[in-house]
Amino acid sequence: MSDKVPVPARVAAWRAAWQSGDAARVAALYAADGRHESAKVAAALPALGRSHLQGKAEIEAYALRAFARVHPLRFVIESAIETETVSVVEYVRHARGTEPMRVCEIMHWRGKLLASVRVYHF
Repeated sequence: MSDKVPVPARVAAWRAAWQSGDAARVAALYAADGRHESAKVAAALPALGRSHLQGKAEIEAYALRAFARVHPLRFVIESAIETETVSVVEYVRHARGTEPMRVCEIMHWRGKLLASVRVYHF
């Protein structure tokens, strides 16, 4: 299955990082103080006691754990809206051992780096 819309360059780089299975590559997308928020965080890392990650180290640890569970990943982009500082992406996530899942991510950019991301799973 292929994308339904043209994919902006920053979104393509974000998707390529997650699909690569390389946790360091995912963390490199974020600013040093970057924040990643998702209900999946609390489930994957209950010791944190919160549903967000702060900083590259936490984001890399989370990605590493996610890849151990559900890699390979494939994201089929259904819609993408982008401004200079925000990307909103709706996609279907395909992952090993799980049913396809519809996801929406709101990405706030600081230049070429992610300042914050909020993830909604459906």
